Amino acid sequence: MVQLVFAQLPNEVLTDKIDLVQTDSGKFGFSFINTNYMRNTEYFNPIEEGRTLFGYQLQPKFTYQPSANIKLEAGVWLRHDFGGNNPFTTAIPTFSMKAKKGYSELIFGTLEGALSHGMLEPIFNINSVIDRRIENGFQYKINRQKIKLDTWINWENYLEPNEFDKERFTAGIHARLNLLENEKNKINTYYQMMVSHQGGQIDTDTLDPFMMQINQALGLVFVRKLGTNNRAIFLDVAALNYQETSDSKVYPSKSGMGYMANLRWQVGANNFQLSYWNAQNFIAPRGTYLYQSASTVDAKNYEVNRQLLFFRFIHNKALFNSPIIASARIEPVYDLNNGIFDFSYSLYLVYRGTWRFK
Repeated sequence: MVQLVFAQLPNEVLTDKIDLVQTDSGKFGFSFINTNYMRNTEYFNPIEEGRTLFGYQLQPKFTYQPSANIKLEAGVWLRHDFGGNNPFTTAIPTFSMKAKKGYSELIFGTLEGALSHGMLEPIFNINSVIDRRIENGFQYKINRQKIKLDTWINWENYLEPNEFDKERFTAGIHARLNLLENEKNKINTYYQMMVSHQGGQIDTDTLDPFMMQINQALGLVFVRKLGTNNRAIFLDVAALNYQETSDSKVYPSKSGMGYMANLRWQVGANNFQLSYWNAQNFIAPRGTYLYQSASTVDAKNYEVNRQLLFFRFIHNKALFNSPIIASARIEPVYDLNNGIFDFSYSLYLVYRGTWRFK
């Protein structure tokens, strides 16, 4: 059968999932995830500066499955950037409780987050797998053949009374409906929403404004299988929007639209993709910066219209037939409005190990 990827890019290598196996009831275990990354964006455009992210992540976890439908995980997530002054750039404790019944899954604590949500790049930053991989909160999922649903709330900043800061959280929805599936073709439609909140009632911060921002996407995916040997063509088209329901006056416009089209040819472990992006006044607080109208280089820079053309090559394969999965990427991009040709390249090496004890 045709396999459909939950995003416009084949990011399965970089996703996280808490496996719950009924036969492991009453068993303890240990799991270890190591993600090595090198992502370099050679960007010289007025919207996003180029930078290099180069280092590794370690995530050891102790697990216990008290019953066939519940699993507990506790561990730590460590990130080390090469050249940094401290042993670890980030160290975050993790704890998850996952319950599953039938087609429903409930997670409390550390979520199956970041790129695992399968969101579009304009509303979810591709760099989140490196610098915002750990999400904590609540998640509810449905996994059926016809319908798949991922809903979550990621609590990003906790407030103490009278603290000079803002409460921040993100809530999201990714719903997908399978319209057609046979041996050769698959058609899906999807809806995505991201809500970003900045506010609170117990803080003393009078500088940062209250903000409530919403991004939505409605898309259609067509997959055509080409014979055997994991060959297929993917067409993904989507309409996206932006709306601020507050009155912060941070950006010139409180609403915007964007349109994205992706055409991908998969040949075994190789993926060749052409992507086009056209947007007016598009802002996404958790999105990849390059797609936005607002600049992260200079706050005075604001481009009402953004038009980008990507040429991507992605290679996902086990390294030398080992348990280590490699994902190599080259992604040139042409800014049609500014006449600027930029590019990025990335390499990820991921190892996952699981051990169970009686």
